[in-house]
Amino acid sequence: MTKFPSNSSPPDDSGEESDLLARLKQTVRKAMAIPTATEERINALEYDMRDAVRQLARNRVGTALRQLRAARGLSYADVQAETGLSQQLLWDVEYGVRRLKLAELKQLAACYQLDADDILGIDLE
Repeated sequence: MTKFPSNSSPPDDSGEESDLLARLKQTVRKAMAIPTATEERINALEYDMRDAVRQLARNRVGTALRQLRAARGLSYADVQAETGLSQQLLWDVEYGVRRLKLAELKQLAACYQLDADDILGIDLE
């Protein structure tokens, strides 16, 4: 144990200790902010699952719209004239390239004389 002369006090380490403590806290915060490899894989799987569900929904709605148009004997030009939606948009939606906005879905539902929830297969209200 270090002895100090009776007329002197121990060196002031409180500044060094508080600096060390601050750096330690900062290191712990950084370590806690870094996701582990397992967390990253779980996040990637969740994203992939959501993406797959979105794609399935797009394909289901697109197929339903394509079948409705064909069952009514309508061309893309006919649907465009009725709804004002471009033929490219109609094709993209029918083949799952693009998602519909709610207003577009309502326009198509009106064109096919259906409710939007009938096309989606769910109850909106």
